[in-house]
Amino acid sequence: MTSAVPVRVVRVLAGIASLGIASLAGACGTRTSALAHERDAGPPDTTAATAAPDPIVELQPFEAMTRDAFDLERPPSAETGLGPDPWAIRRVPSGWVGILRGRSAIVLLDDDLKELARLPAPRSPTGLALGKNGEIFVVGELSPRVARYVVRGHALDALGEMVVPGVMGLRDVAVSPAGLVWALDERGGRVLRLGADGNVLASVPVGHGATQLLATARHLVVNAVTDHALVVLRADASGVRGETRAQRITHDGPMWGFDARETSSGLVVAAGGVEDHPLDRRGGFFGYIDSFVFAYRVHDASVETLAVVNVSEHGTVTPKAISIDTPPGAEPSRVDVLVSGYGSSSGLRIGLRGASKPSIAPVGLVPGIRAFDHADRSVPAAATAMASPLLDAWVLLDARGLHVVPVEERAGEPVRTTMSRLGEALFFTSLMAPKNSSEGALSRFTCETCHFEGYVDGRTHHTGREEIHATTKPLVGLVGNRPYFSRALDPDLATVSHAEFRVAGAGSGTNPFFAVDPRAPEHTWLEHLGVREAVEPLELRRSLLRFLVDFSHRPNPAVVIRTGAQRTSFDSLEREGARVFAERCESCHAARLSADDPSTHVAFERWESMVLSESAPLVWGSAGYQKTGVRPYVAEEGARTPSLRRLYKKHPYFTNGSAKSIDDVLDGVRFTPSRMFHATSPDSATALDDADKRALRAFLELL
Repeated sequence: MTSAVPVRVVRVLAGIASLGIASLAGACGTRTSALAHERDAGPPDTTAATAAPDPIVELQPFEAMTRDAFDLERPPSAETGLGPDPWAIRRVPSGWVGILRGRSAIVLLDDDLKELARLPAPRSPTGLALGKNGEIFVVGELSPRVARYVVRGHALDALGEMVVPGVMGLRDVAVSPAGLVWALDERGGRVLRLGADGNVLASVPVGHGATQLLATARHLVVNAVTDHALVVLRADASGVRGETRAQRITHDGPMWGFDARETSSGLVVAAGGVEDHPLDRRGGFFGYIDSFVFAYRVHDASVETLAVVNVSEHGTVTPKAISIDTPPGAEPSRVDVLVSGYGSSSGLRIGLRGASKPSIAPVGLVPGIRAFDHADRSVPAAATAMASPLLDAWVLLDARGLHVVPVEERAGEPVRTTMSRLGEALFFTSLMAPKNSSEGALSRFTCETCHFEGYVDGRTHHTGREEIHATTKPLVGLVGNRPYFSRALDPDLATVSHAEFRVAGAGSGTNPFFAVDPRAPEHTWLEHLGVREAVEPLELRRSLLRFLVDFSHRPNPAVVIRTGAQRTSFDSLEREGARVFAERCESCHAARLSADDPSTHVAFERWESMVLSESAPLVWGSAGYQKTGVRPYVAEEGARTPSLRRLYKKHPYFTNGSAKSIDDVLDGVRFTPSRMFHATSPDSATALDDADKRALRAFLELL
């Protein structure tokens, strides 16, 4: 059984200046959809007048030039094109070790974060753990391998690697105090106990969007982001204890990061996530999506809520990096938590003391922190090293202050423009709506609040119109996926890039047509992106547009693993799946390079080579509305056909979120001689047989 978690919301007020917020959520809109949103959900914000006659017209030539230079058949990959992406960092005796997701590398750093050595790591590394006897374990989301390293003096040596059977990639790795090695299979939604040769000794299902894993002496804790759950498993030196069921701490929305610590009175878990409240858009803005920190104590049969703190009120937005810093031997009621906001330049130290009001102290940092570690956890003032993918830098906080150390770039590596880096900051930080408030239903948020790592948050939220609900859509790979949004069908990224500023700041009472100056105290961190002078409103919008062009998909692990095995053709099941797809599905999910351009359609004979390429450029979508029985429709005409690229990242499925898996989607398919339905089909419609379902599933796994 799962445990129900009572939530006692403690909104802690503070006098810290507002640091603002950025972008918008899932079915948010642009000029077309913003007007519709105002009509359906509330009165317009009359204080937000634009300074230009029509900024969209000003932006369109830039988009046309950018699109003309974009190769739809060979789109860029976010795997390497968004910079080195330092992803995790851990303390070792001679300094620090970290992983570079965008360079598929592990690096050894000295005490001041200067790079001493670099070695290849499993592709797109996202998991780093320290084992017994100084071993270092690294896994990557595009590799089935677990690599092992050791630091000898100021050198980093590779000890070999293990291949885990039955997986396409591994999102995280953890080593328990007893030396057990655990790995997280995000795509399979399971945690694996690994033997010395990489064989799987145990497999435990944990849920969708499993991205983070931590092993303590008595527990395993997994963050299933799109299931909105922290899964707590009892485990010891022999593995997961089957006599006790998992505890699931579930919220209305996702949690982005957590830490856990064993105490004499139970396991303490601290997590950062969106407000545990349904998203409410009826006021004409995105309501109740502030960032919160939640603290729990987990017992064998129950979960106790220790505190729920609104950290957006204190300027800390999208907290991913969380650390429980309670000194060893402290009283059970004491919990000290260090929190960093990915979307803001402010962190917090939160002190919990039983029933007393939490103490909160600000910590000046930089945005983009997704992981950190301490030089010595037993010393409160010890140095803390951090990884910032946003700044492509390591960050050190010590007695001397805050130091930002850019990752060392190598010859031949992709070079990013300052414009693209600024656009990424607009997407992932509070820069797009810096005057937002956390008062009442108002919220400070970023695009990632509802688009975790650019994809989805697993929510099916109320749109603010009648009883219509909608799932969040990915914001990755937009260039070939025009028009935009399920209902609005916005025609271009110029429209999107301009109006997102207005939608993001709706309810703030401020003009969204503003400039940003890196010399302002709250924005000095922009200098680390190469921004030296004030950026005018139109240039901000061009920067967001430029990033959205660069923000393409990473390769599909299902294709990468085949490429490594020199398998460049469909197997018989996949080939049959392609045939069934062409017959039943492609009239809507068209094999096009640009969803709104029929001239970019690719013939069936070329599907195999394109699907099995790492760029996989086919969008598998089309323009216009369709009615497939998935109700209620987001518009009278239906809803726009979504792209099927990276389908495995999009849980749940359909506009109304009614399908929880690809199998659910296939089970609901019905067709007549002239139409295909996903739900509420005519009685005369025919279902797919089991053989067609198996074949289609095999094909869909490759998209």
